[in-house]
Amino acid sequence: MQMDCLLKNARLVVPRQGIFEGSVAIRDGVVAAIHREPFVGVETAVKVIDVGGRYVLPGVIEPHSHLGRGSLTDDFRTESWTAALGGVTTMFSYYTRPTTYHELFPTIKQAVEERAYIDFGFHFNVARDNHLDEIDSYAERCGVRSFKFNMARSGEDAAGPPEAWDDGLMHEGFSNVARVKGGLACVHAENVLVIWRFRNRIVAQGREDLAAWSESRPNFCEAETIHRAYYYGQLTGCPTYIVHLTTKEGLQVVKEWKKKFPAAYVETCPHYLTHTMNAPEGKLAKATPPLRTEADIEALWSGLLDGTIDTMGSDHVVLTREQKMIGIWESRPGFPGVTTMLPVLLSEGVNRRGLSLQRVAEVTSYNTARIFGLYPKKGTIQVGSDADFTVVDLDVERTVRAAELGSFSDFSIYEGHTLKGWPVLTMVRGQVVMQDGQIVGQKGWGQYLYR
Repeated sequence: MQMDCLLKNARLVVPRQGIFEGSVAIRDGVVAAIHREPFVGVETAVKVIDVGGRYVLPGVIEPHSHLGRGSLTDDFRTESWTAALGGVTTMFSYYTRPTTYHELFPTIKQAVEERAYIDFGFHFNVARDNHLDEIDSYAERCGVRSFKFNMARSGEDAAGPPEAWDDGLMHEGFSNVARVKGGLACVHAENVLVIWRFRNRIVAQGREDLAAWSESRPNFCEAETIHRAYYYGQLTGCPTYIVHLTTKEGLQVVKEWKKKFPAAYVETCPHYLTHTMNAPEGKLAKATPPLRTEADIEALWSGLLDGTIDTMGSDHVVLTREQKMIGIWESRPGFPGVTTMLPVLLSEGVNRRGLSLQRVAEVTSYNTARIFGLYPKKGTIQVGSDADFTVVDLDVERTVRAAELGSFSDFSIYEGHTLKGWPVLTMVRGQVVMQDGQIVGQKGWGQYLYR
């Protein structure tokens, strides 16, 4: 049987199985065969790609981005472009609307199918009573089974009236999500009622530095709410996923809950592994939750090395330098990061700290696919799975230049940083989308993923 494509001379990184030399045959966008030895008769493949002994990982899945802050629809073009440069084959985006998401869904789904270079899934924020009532229909009609609960959107900090968020909404929301097959609650864990008291005192001091922003949102505000979120998850039987973990105290709470709540999951982000509240990037590096200390960085790396942290997400936000370089209290939090997520893990994790490529594959693909209902279609290298691959070269060194990344955003907090270890090929369902730092795929190749 003729194959569409053959990847040969590869070091295949197969999660939970190992790394072995071999070849992968692809037909109709899925893995058709895997051989530990070179294929005989490779001429039967329409296209043969010799990866030269480089490592082939299951395609990177980005679980945490915020599209639509540049353009609701065209962000799928620009941000899928920059994602593919970073080895990402599947990307999830969060959406918040005060009205029903059924009004938004057709527009963003069509944008994926017309503009995206890679595959996409969505998460919907639960922030209103009407969202609670429609969780079942979001799952059935939109294939969305992951829902965000932002514990930092309450009182003065809420996007709307103060009643937009409270623990009662979280409890009822968790109960509703628990009834959905494959349902998952994604939680932004910060106690904003405590934060506002810290913030008001620091603002009164006239401070405008990045560290002031971090000090206004102390570590214990994260740890306390993680405990509360997992407790509600256990109480309602709802799998609970903490987004963007930042603190050593929070990590300890996660460890304790994982011993008694099997459905307790946690994600961290690259910038919490590399930047502190004293980062020279200043206001450009304002994020929510904020950057922390060297001690927190070391704790998070330990959590990656020992398996406590399940996934990596970039928390990619489409913003411009102009939107960031105003007052620290007025500027919008967040920054682009999807392109550099994998290179940071390869450079700072694999090459510098001895993080294994197996762990990289787990936290960037395998675990993510399992938690978000994509496995085994995504997240592994096995017969029948989508032919999504990220080929990496651990010896390639590149200096980050935002102007070369293709995002709507015009800056990077890694600008000028040289990272060692980069993806050199991104394949989505058997089609090469990026090769040697150039986008070669087709706009609109991306598919929307019903789960």
